[in-house]
Amino acid sequence: MSPVLTQTTTIRPITDEDLDTIVEINQDALEGVGPLDRAATAALVEMADDALVMTDDGDIAGFVITLPPGVAYDSTRYRWFDEYFETSEYVYLDRIVVSADHRRKGVASKLYDAIEGEKPIGLEVYDHNDASLAFHSGRGFEEVGMLAEGGPVNIMMVRPGD
Repeated sequence: MSPVLTQTTTIRPITDEDLDTIVEINQDALEGVGPLDRAATAALVEMADDALVMTDDGDIAGFVITLPPGVAYDSTRYRWFDEYFETSEYVYLDRIVVSADHRRKGVASKLYDAIEGEKPIGLEVYDHNDASLAFHSGRGFEEVGMLAEGGPVNIMMVRPGD
C-alpha cells in the first residue's frame, strides 16, 4: 500500500457502473457506516445533492453522498437534522467512505473539499469512532447533539457554511 495517491486522481459523479464497487467499499467499513445493498445505493444516488467518487489510477478510492432537505429518505438521523436546522439551507452528509487500501492518503479530505461550501453540513459519527470524531473536529464540525437508537450512539455534528 502506497502512502500517497497517484498523479491520476479524479473526483466525478457516481455512475451505475460504480454501484457494485461502492457497495463493496461500504460493506468493508461497517464499523463506521450503516449497511447498503445495490438498490439502496442507487436510491441514495438518485435523491442525492452530491454523489461523488474519487478515483486513484482508475480504482475507486472513496465516495461521498449528500442529501438535500426534504427528500423521502427513511432515516431517523436525517429527520433529526431536518428538525435541527429548521431551514432548507443545509446539506446532510449521509456517508463518506474510503476504501481500505486508500485510507490515510488524504482521500476523505479531498472529498470533503469537493462538497463543503456555503451551506451548513450536518452529519453523525458513532461515539466510539474516535478517529472520525477527531477528523471532523479538525475540519470545523462541532457536536450539536446525540441520538441513541438501540445501537451505537450517534454524535450529531454540524459544520457552518462558508
